[in-house]
Amino acid sequence: MMTTRRCRTLLGLLTVVLWFLAMGPAQAASGDADGTYQVTITKLELSTDGTTFVTVFEGSQAINIAAANAGAVAAGLVSGVTLAAGTYTTVRATLGANLLAKGYVNNGADTIYTNNSANGSTTNSGVNNTPGADYAISTYTIPSANRTNTMTGLSFIVQPGVSKTVKVSFDTSGVLSISNGVIIPGAPSVTSSAS
Repeated sequence: MMTTRRCRTLLGLLTVVLWFLAMGPAQAASGDADGTYQVTITKLELSTDGTTFVTVFEGSQAINIAAANAGAVAAGLVSGVTLAAGTYTTVRATLGANLLAKGYVNNGADTIYTNNSANGSTTNSGVNNTPGADYAISTYTIPSANRTNTMTGLSFIVQPGVSKTVKVSFDTSGVLSISNGVIIPGAPSVTSSAS
């Protein structure tokens, strides 16, 4: 059985995948996700040699990284998966087409915020930390070329009968930035500990 540690370590790949979502050069300002920062995982695969992959999850599971239960939901993707013993060095993750995000960024004296649109935002001029009345979750399209990503150089050692408990948390502060007056999502930070 795949240990919990390996389940949670797959979440580290999500961090890398999300870096590819940026749609342009970000400006210095950044903001926090406000309760919603959701991606959909459609496939997770592992490999011991980088060429032959074992699918550990295939389906459609939305994960709100800004939610307190994000680690548990992600771990549920591979709960009960049985893997052959060995050292898995490569993880490949495939995401769905959309990222849902809610939040705002202060840019000088303006607040730029998500507004229930596709890949867009609205500016509330002359005020900081004040989204407008249409403040809502926006949908960002993940470019198709960036939906499947591979992480190499890892070392997931699977041993029969060995299980570990791992705690994972996500930090979505500072994940939103702006480019040309539009909010763009970036990667959350991920921390984990094993026992």
